[in-house]
Amino acid sequence: MCKPRKISIIFLCMLTVLLSACSYKEFEDSLRDKTINKGDEQYINPSSVPDYSPDAEEESDGEILFSVGDTIIDTFDSQSVQYSLNQAYILDNINDLDLGVDDFADSSLILEDGSIEEPYQFVAVDITVKNISFEGYDLEVDEPTLFIEALVGFKDGIEDPDGPFVIYASYFSEHPPLDQNHGQDYYQYNLSIDNEMNTIIGWFLPTEQLNEDTLYYIIGGEGSPEYFQYFELNFD
Repeated sequence: MCKPRKISIIFLCMLTVLLSACSYKEFEDSLRDKTINKGDEQYINPSSVPDYSPDAEEESDGEILFSVGDTIIDTFDSQSVQYSLNQAYILDNINDLDLGVDDFADSSLILEDGSIEEPYQFVAVDITVKNISFEGYDLEVDEPTLFIEALVGFKDGIEDPDGPFVIYASYFSEHPPLDQNHGQDYYQYNLSIDNEMNTIIGWFLPTEQLNEDTLYYIIGGEGSPEYFQYFELNFD
């Protein structure tokens, strides 16, 4: 939600830097530090995707799993931002959503006709973000500056003992100008309290992995993994 929440989490770099000849698993393994220790104590991944939906009669420790049509409220320091998942898409061509190639943080997997280079597909979510009570930390700006929730992860990667392994978005429709601060502000946006915006966020992901594992859009990705909340992405 906001930059000060960022902690030391094991992240995958943007998937667009992958060589097309490498599988997702090979790339993941090449980045993985097999033994992660804190002093003499071995690292234990605290993230776990819940099994319970909002409509379930029973919940596990208050953790529930969300999907299209649901809303998640993320709260930190008594400041809250609301995320509603309107739709999830899986595309072979960015023109299917009328996306401009120049709006991508990295367009290296997009061919001239807008199609996605194999063996990848483009996954996008349409969300509505509402600023409930986030005031920001810079009192000199008129509108609070927030960071869009830009992470997805496959179940196996999220729950990997050495993880969580997650993937940063390659597309954010409401990004600032790409020449602003050398593109370092790509995931930032401004949104006043009680206002909302609609946006599309997207990722290049390997087709093989999409066919074999469940994908989740993560809310609270800049915070500690045990507090992640999840939208399960279904493309039926």
